[in-house]
Amino acid sequence: MASLVPRPLLLALSLPLLLVGCGDDSSASGSASASSGITGATASASASASASASASASATDSTSSGTASASGTGSSTTDDSGTASATGSSTTDSFKLDIGFEETTTGEEPAGCTKVDILFVIDDSGSMSDQQDKLTEAFPSFMQTIDEQLVQKKGVDYRVGVISTDMAGKDMCVFLLCGQGHRGRLQHKADRLKCADEPPGKWIEQGPIDVVSKQFTCVASMDGGEFDEMPLEALRAGVIDRVQDQEMYNAGFLRDDALLVIMIITDEDDQSRMMVPETWDPLGIYIPTPVVEYQQLLVDLKGGEKDRFVAVAITGPKSSSCGPGDDPLAVKAPRLHQFLELNAPNSYWGNICDEDFTTPLAEALEVIKASCETFPPV
Repeated sequence: MASLVPRPLLLALSLPLLLVGCGDDSSASGSASASSGITGATASASASASASASASASATDSTSSGTASASGTGSSTTDDSGTASATGSSTTDSFKLDIGFEETTTGEEPAGCTKVDILFVIDDSGSMSDQQDKLTEAFPSFMQTIDEQLVQKKGVDYRVGVISTDMAGKDMCVFLLCGQGHRGRLQHKADRLKCADEPPGKWIEQGPIDVVSKQFTCVASMDGGEFDEMPLEALRAGVIDRVQDQEMYNAGFLRDDALLVIMIITDEDDQSRMMVPETWDPLGIYIPTPVVEYQQLLVDLKGGEKDRFVAVAITGPKSSSCGPGDDPLAVKAPRLHQFLELNAPNSYWGNICDEDFTTPLAEALEVIKASCETFPPV
């Protein structure tokens, strides 16, 4: 029997039922965490934590007009031990039709770094000979991994420079003992080094691993430091004074659009006071410059972005010495640990009393890679 309801009206009544049957509901949440042992007797990596969330479109109640809403939250915290964690969540409700729905995203993913400037600040005092040997022995493996994971896979361009922790100049003498006058200058002069593989310029350019490693062994095997170890002041002088003064000895090493990686290796704590030699006291009566002042100078140097540099230190523990017996291999280093804490999560600590530096350098590289991926564009 024929229907008494007109066909157009029948189609209009059935359309909402069809729309209800073609939707689905979904939600997504994500969390990430990374931790580091900046303090403690063993080395562990510190990596930056990030939170991400994604959500697929889902159908709402069957109404004649579609509505959509989205929300997301993310947070990141770092505790006193340098542990970073982050959480993120997002849910999306949207109207979905079988005729097709093109999802759109907001925001842009960081492009990551394309250049890395690695600056080693190495203690050149007499007690550091064995530690320098451990560093140069582990360096080829470190650079091999950089070559494989940053250069070949991501096209990153790197360079390596070395300065000493010694800020004593030739005009700074105690009795007949005077400083050498390097004061943050990049190491490459033959009269300072006992090798034939010094780099042709003031820093080591990217190249074959065996060549880069030989050049690093040459410039990193230093001695002659006789005064207080001042890695933070040497760092400041190296990236500011020796670039801006009349000599401009280090000009050209730092690149504005490069991730700066600072690698401090010393068996003493930092004893820096700013603007040596003007503030130098031969009797050793002085108050060290607050660590936060050095950290802020680096932030300013990198355009106000803390995420444009990484701080790595291979030193003694924060609150105790390390090494056998009554003659410790390294003293506690609270100031350098504070420097790392100020730069967390872009920082890493390794124990200088470890028998081998291969593992600490490999773990530090994980922090460097993470910082490279989130490098704020210039």
